[in-house]
Amino acid sequence: MSLNYRQQRQLQRIESLLLRSDPQLAAMLAMFGRLSAGQRMPVREQAATRLDRIRQAAAMIGKAVAAMFAAIDLFVSAVLALFTALIMGSRAQRAQPTSQRANPGTNGR
Repeated sequence: MSLNYRQQRQLQRIESLLLRSDPQLAAMLAMFGRLSAGQRMPVREQAATRLDRIRQAAAMIGKAVAAMFAAIDLFVSAVLALFTALIMGSRAQRAQPTSQRANPGTNGR
């Protein structure tokens, strides 16, 4: 892990304050540091890099675009269904009077 000068200085200040306030805890943390020095940090505990954040943002944008296209597709389907229903309804209303005129005497019998 590479830290800039300011971050290193801040960690050194924290370490010196810890040594003064709780030397036993500082000794335990130092031992833990020596024992775990050769091990890699678990992935879930690593800080995300800039590239990781860019990838996450790109994935979220991709999901948003896919959801937008699905919503547009649903809207277009609903509009087409509405127009189809209106057209079929108007044809049915026009066809109904002609069928009643074709059989004028069958309604009451």
